[in-house]
Amino acid sequence: MRRALVFVAVLCVGLLAGVPALAAGAGSGVERDVAFGLDAEGFSVRVDVDNNDGDVGATIVLRRGPRVAYYSAPAKVTADRVTARFGSLGELDYRFRPKPNGSVECDGAEEGEAVFEGSFVFTGENGYVHVDAPATEGTFRISPEPKSCSQARLARRAVPYSPVYGGKGATLEAKAGSRVNGRTLEVTDFGADKRGRRAVLVEGFLSEEREGVSVARGVQLIAGSGAFRWNLEKGTATLRPPAPFTGSATFTRRGKGRPGTWKGALAMPVLGGDPVKLAGREFHASIHKGVPQDE
Repeated sequence: MRRALVFVAVLCVGLLAGVPALAAGAGSGVERDVAFGLDAEGFSVRVDVDNNDGDVGATIVLRRGPRVAYYSAPAKVTADRVTARFGSLGELDYRFRPKPNGSVECDGAEEGEAVFEGSFVFTGENGYVHVDAPATEGTFRISPEPKSCSQARLARRAVPYSPVYGGKGATLEAKAGSRVNGRTLEVTDFGADKRGRRAVLVEGFLSEEREGVSVARGVQLIAGSGAFRWNLEKGTATLRPPAPFTGSATFTRRGKGRPGTWKGALAMPVLGGDPVKLAGREFHASIHKGVPQDE
């Protein structure tokens, strides 16, 4: 899951001032996003339902420490209901309404707070977590803003994420398998700050397609400078991240325009599954000067 640790770009979503406004947004061309969060069995649970060029999808994010899992599936949002099915793992079916005395903002879209009631049940692979939430609170957003908004403004332009590499530091990427069913590792060294400290972001994922649900389980963490050593001039790098990762791996550049070798015993745990290997001959690896930049 590309750049997941821009830690699941939390959608800034909201809701309407009252039921009449919700009804006013029921026409064609209206996009609705909802989001909510809760805690379950030591996990923080975040659900985002948003519209991407007409395709509405729901993503569940489960996190406990550095271990994280993402589940994405098609969804449907009406003026007062959100539904999604995550195969045999679970189902979302909430009615929602504006939160009494909740905050409301208008800035090209109308957004604020909402209450959700109904059913949200989910069980992770091999039962690593069980969620059963008949009610929670979150946010709702409708775009374009309905006429009930006090001030009409230009909607903020949505720019797709398309990184280039720049600034200090370096980024290593290693991939095996396909984009839908595969393993990925991304390591970003942001370089030293004014005090000479370095931060290294390490994220690995096992991605699968299960019953129409996109699943990505893995580990995301910030490590110290000793976890990632690299030399762009020589085209080499070594990664030895802290737990829950295990083992280490080394990168060697093979030539211009060719993927480098990525060898070692690096592995990670996945929620509800067996440990996953993150290095070996099946991986295609590369290293870039700089870190990913949003444009």
